[in-house]
Amino acid sequence: MNTEPTLATQFSTLADSNLWRGIAPALHLGNAQLAAAAGRPIDFDAAAIRSVNADLLREGYLQLPPLEWGIDVAHLAKGVSAVVAAGYLPAFIFMYDEPWFMYARLRALIAGMLDQRYMMLPAFWAWHVDGVREGAGWQPHRDLGFRTLLPDRRPKSMTCWIPLTAATPHNGCMYMLPADRDPYYGTPRDHESNIDLQNIRAIPSEAGGLLAWTQAVFHWGARARSPVISPRISMAVEFQRGDQPPFYEPLLDPRQFPDPTTRLRLILRQVLQYQHMYPLSPELR
Repeated sequence: MNTEPTLATQFSTLADSNLWRGIAPALHLGNAQLAAAAGRPIDFDAAAIRSVNADLLREGYLQLPPLEWGIDVAHLAKGVSAVVAAGYLPAFIFMYDEPWFMYARLRALIAGMLDQRYMMLPAFWAWHVDGVREGAGWQPHRDLGFRTLLPDRRPKSMTCWIPLTAATPHNGCMYMLPADRDPYYGTPRDHESNIDLQNIRAIPSEAGGLLAWTQAVFHWGARARSPVISPRISMAVEFQRGDQPPFYEPLLDPRQFPDPTTRLRLILRQVLQYQHMYPLSPELR
């Protein structure tokens, strides 16, 4: 008799909220109060929106100091470490409510950068760069390239990256080639690179801050010292304008928390999408 668990059984186990509560008991799954609080976005006035849009048009990215998220960001960072210690990829932190909560609370800002009908793309990830198990952030790249810009260089889509611990040059902070220093930004030649190294900008970031960029900007996560004193723990989610055809499907309502089964399906999709960087065993694939 075959006693190996079926794929359906394994999926059911991973979708079980009790598994994740046991790994990170300080975090939440299906918490009604957190879902209700997510309906109250962080306030950004008109001047702040104008400022970030000016940064996007000029340099292709923006950076904000720590925001009033309404949760303890340190608990979420510890949750990522617990998920990794349990043998899962950091992206499984999206089984919990807190990541969805934080991005839902950015609604006023993201709408101001995209449009009021913006949607969340089924594209996200998390990192635990400790210089050992994960030695660096992602290599230099553009997310989707020049096709994600409107003719006036406003973004059709964006990536919003939140550091859950301080990101420094020692633990792999983000680096950017500002759009106004990039001769290929927003052009069909953006697969080329001819970089003046003095134009590269390190972006150290405080825990709980925000770094967002157009999906045409050239960027990467640095290699960390080995080992680091404090790992660079972070997460990112992609969004797009609501008046544009989907870059990926299904588009998600940024105000809603997906149920556990949907969360797991989305996470497993990311795991498959990024298996060239995080190799999977044939069985797991």
